[in-house]
Amino acid sequence: MINGTVFFAFVVGALSGLVAAGAVIWAKDLRLKMTWWKWLPALLWYLLLNFSVLLAFTMIGEGETGAGLKMLVFFGVILVILGAGLVRLLLAGRAADKGLPVETG
Repeated sequence: MINGTVFFAFVVGALSGLVAAGAVIWAKDLRLKMTWWKWLPALLWYLLLNFSVLLAFTMIGEGETGAGLKMLVFFGVILVILGAGLVRLLLAGRAADKGLPVETG
């Protein structure tokens, strides 16, 4: 029997597939030289994003609103910091090819 949880997992999986396809197109449009060791931290960052959002909203749904919101803030700060480092990593190779400084903004 299909319930709300199964449907939600299906939607998250389908959206993750679209994000993966979009990431490939995005990397080509920005002329990023993506290797397996650059895709790996991007994948891990995306998995941490999914984990933190699903964990926080599961806690909120279980009635632990305070804990869920604290998780969102905690993981949000970590994800912003890791995301900034990831952007610098991905753009570093592109800027080095052109002899230009790395622009992250």
